[in-house]
Amino acid sequence: VYELMSLDGFADEPGEGKWLRDTGSGLGEFLAETIATQDTVLLGRRTYEKWAPYWPTADVQPFADFINTTTKYVFTSSPIAGEWRESTAVADPAAAFVADLKQRSGGDIGIHGSLSVARALLAAHLVDDIRLVIAPTIAGNGTRLFSDDGDLQRFELVSDQRSGGCMMLHYRRSG
Repeated sequence: VYELMSLDGFADEPGEGKWLRDTGSGLGEFLAETIATQDTVLLGRRTYEKWAPYWPTADVQPFADFINTTTKYVFTSSPIAGEWRESTAVADPAAAFVADLKQRSGGDIGIHGSLSVARALLAAHLVDDIRLVIAPTIAGNGTRLFSDDGDLQRFELVSDQRSGGCMMLHYRRSG
């Protein structure tokens, strides 16, 4: 899971939230490190609908090349609109699909944005790696990554970095 978050725990994607600021130059390196090992991305339908018109012609690197060439599974109960290379609709529940996907060979499975997918997989204990970019802003409202009805899960800190006013935290599941 790779998410951008405000100090008060709201998550959003670049351009939508006015709270993401003061990111500094290290944010691109942190993202590049994150996507370097991923060969699959999981998206919710809403994120897909926002991203599909934008990313195929975007030149924001390193993410544009990555997201446009990587296998994308989109969790939705209806067909996905438009065509975005390497995108496949999945009607199965995310937890069951990902449990099976994790048994296959390949690189890491990434979640970028797509809070509903991230929350479902966190609840099912299927998230092994969390990378957060914490912006120095209180958003006041929005959608939170972490629900308040989950159970205890332990992660260990792999790295902490600063870029501009943002903290970039990398956690890995303990045990």
